[in-house]
Order: sequence, then C-alpha cells, then structure tokens
Amino acid sequence: MAKAEMQGFPLRLSPDEHAALRTFAQITGSSANEVVRRALREFLAGPGRREEFETLLEQAREDYAVALDKLADL
Repeated sequence: MAKAEMQGFPLRLSPDEHAALRTFAQITGSSANEVVRRALREFLAGPGRREEFETLLEQAREDYAVALDKLADL
C-alpha cells in the first residue's frame, strides 16, 4: 500500500510494551510500525477471524436494522 493511501491510528502502549516493541523492531531490522502492521494482519487472518467478523456483522445488522433502514432512505 502506498504511503499516501495509509491512515494513522493512535495506539497506546504501556512503557513495557513500548520497550518490547522497539527492541523487537530493532533486532529484526524492522520499524515498530511494520511490526505492528504485520502482527495485525496475522491476527486478522487467523483461524476463525473471518467467521467471527461475519457473525458480529450480522448481529450488528440485526440490532440496528431499523436505523439502517431509515438511513438507507436518506
């Protein structure tokens, strides 16, 4: 993905998490940003994630069906 297409996202880490991330990034020759992005991609691609997402999305559609119908008419 090109840099212009990326969006920022504030991420709050404890001092220990931040130190571990920086250390891991340094010893692997990666940026902290790339380490986090890689971990997120792997998490989202993990077993059952897609199914979990689809289930949660369907539940949200049911919970907010009236509001979504009203918004569709705007």
